[in-house]
Amino acid sequence: SSGINAEWSLRPGTNYILRFMDNVIGSDVEKYHLIERKNLIHLLKLSIKNLIDFALSLSCSLEEEEPSLYQLFVVVEQILQHGLKDKNGLFSSRSDFFNVIQTVSKDMEWTKDLIESVNNISHLKTFTGRGRAFLRLTMIQKKMHILFLQLVDNMSKVQVLYHPYCLLLSEDAHIISGLLVGLNVIDCNLCLKERDLDNLPQVVQLSRYLKDGNYLHNSPSPPASPQPDTHKQDFQNILEQKSYVEEINEKLRLDFQVTEKKSKMFQQDNDVLTKEVLNMKSIIEELTTERDCLQEKIDKGEETHRRRMKVDQADIAIERETYEASRHGLNELYLLAKQELVTANCRTSELERDVEIERRIKSDLEKANNLLERELHDKDDTIVALRKQCADVKKLNLNMLGRVQDTDKKLSERDMSLKSMESRTSRSSSELADLARQGKALAVENEDLKKEVDEYKKRAFGTDTKLEQAVTAASVEKEWRENLQKEGTKNREEIAKLRSEVTHVHDLKSAVKQYQRENEDLRRSCREQETALVELGDHLSKSKVKAEELKYNSDLVKENKWVSDKEIENCQRCSKVFSVARRRHHCRNCGGIFCHQCSDNTMPLPSSSRPLRVCDSCAELLLQRAQAS
Repeated sequence: SSGINAEWSLRPGTNYILRFMDNVIGSDVEKYHLIERKNLIHLLKLSIKNLIDFALSLSCSLEEEEPSLYQLFVVVEQILQHGLKDKNGLFSSRSDFFNVIQTVSKDMEWTKDLIESVNNISHLKTFTGRGRAFLRLTMIQKKMHILFLQLVDNMSKVQVLYHPYCLLLSEDAHIISGLLVGLNVIDCNLCLKERDLDNLPQVVQLSRYLKDGNYLHNSPSPPASPQPDTHKQDFQNILEQKSYVEEINEKLRLDFQVTEKKSKMFQQDNDVLTKEVLNMKSIIEELTTERDCLQEKIDKGEETHRRRMKVDQADIAIERETYEASRHGLNELYLLAKQELVTANCRTSELERDVEIERRIKSDLEKANNLLERELHDKDDTIVALRKQCADVKKLNLNMLGRVQDTDKKLSERDMSLKSMESRTSRSSSELADLARQGKALAVENEDLKKEVDEYKKRAFGTDTKLEQAVTAASVEKEWRENLQKEGTKNREEIAKLRSEVTHVHDLKSAVKQYQRENEDLRRSCREQETALVELGDHLSKSKVKAEELKYNSDLVKENKWVSDKEIENCQRCSKVFSVARRRHHCRNCGGIFCHQCSDNTMPLPSSSRPLRVCDSCAELLLQRAQAS
């Protein structure tokens, strides 16, 4: 081909088939990388053109991996591996392009499902095999150009993983996504099961793209004078191509033997499948007969259920009327009892207030009685003291009377002596003078005695007044005690009346307690009737649920159809697209098509003796029915 540079040659058995023949020294490194990038782009163009021509000639989708499609995957893998850095581990070799896809796909939602499906393939052991499976899935979904656009847009992440001379970091990276857009014309349906993607030979067959045999004889600008070194080099290249073609022929022979074995296996599987189809047809006929029988049973059950529903509704209406009448009477009784309770509570509160007032009065009276008793004791003590003082005064008065009598006797004796002295006055004047002196002295003494008598009389008069005052106070105290005794009797009568009222209050409290007990009994009866109504409602709801279930079963039997695989391309529950990794599964209850995650349930069905695959919605319905039954 005119697009491929003459400096590329084939190296079978190595990771990189395309190599430069010249030694790279010094400033030729940039030229080396430039020629390498151009050759990769030319190879991509030729592989895409060859694949599109082959697919248009078939005019149908590619069911198997054709050689032209295989060459395209090899070229794309070489582009992704170009300039990839080595791992940083001590014993690690070159890193893989699947790691690049995983790091970039964190920001892409559509690649997450593909990566999960690739990781779920059990026979893929290496990252290269998973990366090849990922490229084939993107080819099936026609999103390979979107993958390269995302790689070019995420330059910050790609720069860490690649060398600066790689094709993805160059200006020609946008050309790759533009070239891959043309692959959207092709429809692919590849099978990744039991395909050894880990050990595929990555060889670019340049013979597909050569015109007139060897491209060396058709170079656009042949040299004027070929040198012997170039002829030796061309001859060496031809020998290498010959050995490579022989290896490819051997590989094709082995592939032919493998395909023959696979065809025999497919023939055996086809025979087994035909037998299973015949068995399934017989099972379907049996199921149709069973479905007709079930339909008849469902119709009969619906008729009997309707009759029972009518009878139950009539019974419920009668019970509801009786309940409403009893409820009305109980409400009236409850209101009357409530009013009586309110009045009784008011009376009891008033009586309690009166009892508290009487208690306070009683306590005040007891305090007053205690104070009066103390005052009476104090007054008795004062009376006793006054009596003692009166006795002392009487003793003093008697003493004073004895002294006064003595003084009177002395005065009489002196008068007698005076008379005798007067008789004797004549006798002697000297004696008279003496007597006169003595008389004066006696007169002075007499006056002193009279003064003392007057003082004693005054004291006796004061004691008499004090005695009179004490007697009057004692009489007043007697009258006050009599009044207190009268008031005490009145208080005792009032206390007796209050005690009688308290007993009446206790009787009222006992009556209130009886009313409360009756009220609680009425409430219990109301609650029992309400629970009975709730049970009736539950019974009705259960009967309605059973009726709805019977209707739903009849509708399901009428509506459920076995959906064919060709009609549905998405899961009927999660709406995910079916692919090679995500297979279709039928629900044996409703007949719909679901993915493995939405139909990973097995439930016993009346159509079979063993549990069958059921979708999540049918599993929930069957569990609810089992719990209700």
